[in-house]
Amino acid sequence: MLSVLKPGKNKFLTIVLFLLPSLAFLGLFTYYPIISSFHLSFFRSDPFTPKPIFVGFQNYIEFFHNPVFWQVITNNVIFAVATIIPTMLLALFFAILIDEVVVKSFFRGALFLPKVVPYAALAMIWVFLYEPSIGPINRFLDLLGLPSIGWLGSSEYSLLAIIITMIWRNFGYYMLIYLAGLQNISRDLYDSARVDGASWWKRHLHVTIPLLGPSTLFVFVVSIIQSFKAFTQVQLMTRGGPGYSSSILIYYTYEFAFKFWKMGKASTLTSIMILMLIFLVILAFGIYGRRITYEMR
Repeated sequence: MLSVLKPGKNKFLTIVLFLLPSLAFLGLFTYYPIISSFHLSFFRSDPFTPKPIFVGFQNYIEFFHNPVFWQVITNNVIFAVATIIPTMLLALFFAILIDEVVVKSFFRGALFLPKVVPYAALAMIWVFLYEPSIGPINRFLDLLGLPSIGWLGSSEYSLLAIIITMIWRNFGYYMLIYLAGLQNISRDLYDSARVDGASWWKRHLHVTIPLLGPSTLFVFVVSIIQSFKAFTQVQLMTRGGPGYSSSILIYYTYEFAFKFWKMGKASTLTSIMILMLIFLVILAFGIYGRRITYEMR
């Protein structure tokens, strides 16, 4: 009996030893900070409180009664919806087009290029493009006879300006993921659909989109996470303003942590953001994950 169990035990120990460095890294730099943040969210901690004071759910209650908090949450929801859907649609559209052209490498590199541009450089490029008086975007609007827009200085357009920047930066990256998924789809399926008289649109509607389900799920989940991580663009382009019109949850958390030095409330916001992300990711897997098609039926 022992001789039978021994190989399995050695295999398990081998797996644990190989996973141990990664688990130690995740535990130290991911799981421990998350647990510590949840713990600190139940305390009042600021420069005027040398030792954190336990306040229970008071931090959460104060935020839930704070209209600015709900404005930030609304901004983040708008930001997520307005970046995820257009980015995924553009990525899928260009992936299909590039998959059907001969010179693929040029277009792949050109559309992926914004992803490798550093955030600071990208933000400065778009600050110039949005500049009210000499910016190319307003110059183009002038040529069309339309009024100029104070993109980054307007509470009406500041969030939209950051949304456009995020879409421009990310859709090329997601396009590559879709392209990789397209390589795994058999050309025979398209030939069969063409023989059956299916148009270009129907071929991609009934063959491409269903078989790109795993890629779509991955892109969707990554897009959700990215929509909560857009700190650098907000910091460099608008600083959450005017007012809180372009502030999202991660920047609001930064303000409480490093501007107001209220670590307890910053941890509360971090905990809320983590819980929202967990809920949305589980929802995505629960609703869309079950509908994924790995092969044509």
